Amino acid sequence: MTDRQKNIAMQLMESYFQSQVSGNRMQNRSLYHQKPGEIMVLYYISRNAKDDGPGLMVSEISGKLNVTSPTVTHHINSLEAQELVERQADPADRRVVRIRLSEKGKEYIQRINEARLGMFVGLVKHLGEEESLLFTEMMRKASDYMLKQQEAYIRGFES
Repeated sequence: MTDRQKNIAMQLMESYFQSQVSGNRMQNRSLYHQKPGEIMVLYYISRNAKDDGPGLMVSEISGKLNVTSPTVTHHINSLEAQELVERQADPADRRVVRIRLSEKGKEYIQRINEARLGMFVGLVKHLGEEESLLFTEMMRKASDYMLKQQEAYIRGFES
């Protein structure tokens, strides 16, 4: 590795971690009054539970988000107390509980999505369309690379 590559890598690492801090700030409970995990659960439900479907089981949510079922249940309890999600017994098996967004939850997610979209429209205006498309392409490539590196890193520990 050359000194130039090392210097560029350090700048890239700083920029990456700064973007992580900025992204995490979007999950800040002082902005949305929820814990980051609650927002994550809300988003997962909003994207994966169909309006005309039965809803999702806690085990489905925990498996996809890679967190324990008790953690998801804790978030669901809080979100239910805020009237953002609803629990319903599965019509085919009354022992199974399904989770769906309430109307209030749907409106809440829509408001967050609109605010986030507005922020990114501002970024497009700030960078310009050409640089925004280039940035998008570079972020995808970087994400793909980082995912492959993480998988290799994890496999190294499993061996």
